[in-house]
Amino acid sequence: MNILFVCSGNTCRSPMAEAIFKSKTKEYENYCNVLSCGLGAMPGDTASDGAVKAMADRGIDITSHRARQINRYLIEEADYIFCMGLSHYNALRPFAENKVYLLGNGISDPYGGNSDVYTKCADEIEKEINNILMSDIFFRTEAMSINDIEIVSEIEKSNFSEPWSKDSFVSQIKKNYALCFTEKYLGKPVGYICADNISGEIYIGTVAVENSMRRRGAADRLLEALDGFADKNKSSLITLEVRVSNIPALNLYGKHGFKVVGKRKNFYRQPSEDAYIMTKFFDGDKDENTCN
Repeated sequence: MNILFVCSGNTCRSPMAEAIFKSKTKEYENYCNVLSCGLGAMPGDTASDGAVKAMADRGIDITSHRARQINRYLIEEADYIFCMGLSHYNALRPFAENKVYLLGNGISDPYGGNSDVYTKCADEIEKEINNILMSDIFFRTEAMSINDIEIVSEIEKSNFSEPWSKDSFVSQIKKNYALCFTEKYLGKPVGYICADNISGEIYIGTVAVENSMRRRGAADRLLEALDGFADKNKSSLITLEVRVSNIPALNLYGKHGFKVVGKRKNFYRQPSEDAYIMTKFFDGDKDENTCN
């Protein structure tokens, strides 16, 4: 994922935004490229003294920053472009309408101000970056690829007592009837769902979300991806087993229209436990018996 921050000269606001964003997303640095540039930058200029000090006060060193002029390549490669001011937003919108945003309501320009002005500007930037990091803007649901499996298998191991192996995921995505989606945040896999589509019936084999990303809608989006496939391809149902004690999962699937239609005795091990069969039907009403 490529993220671009833009201001005028790329010596004050946008380099501070780039630095603050990077400092808050270090665990995603191998999946997310973060750059800054200016609409009228003098390439090679250093960050302003005020910006350097404001970042140093936060324990961030931007003395190596060099100004970069925006160009067509940066615009085309960016997935998200965050503008510091309305003038920057208006200038770029014709070229990147679907991926250009104004950071908050715009960030006040500290150019020529004292250290307090720069500190206030940095505070503004940090506040708005916190807001976008807590939004769902950086989540994406994609088809699972072989490159996702290393992290997906780690999430699997942290969620289940009898996890799928890496080889199981590799085999799964190679099936011509498999449906595998990965939920990514800033380009890094944080959740996944794997299912088999057999004669219009979709059987979920495994689904999980990284602990730190729960309650942020990742599981909802993964289920919606399956729903979208089922609706488009006129599937008759989606089904899976759920531990009878897994109340959060039961509530999640219930919210998405799944109903308990049966029970499998001692389906799970480590620990041994029954499983509810939960099914969502797409081809009209069924005679469903709820098991208590």
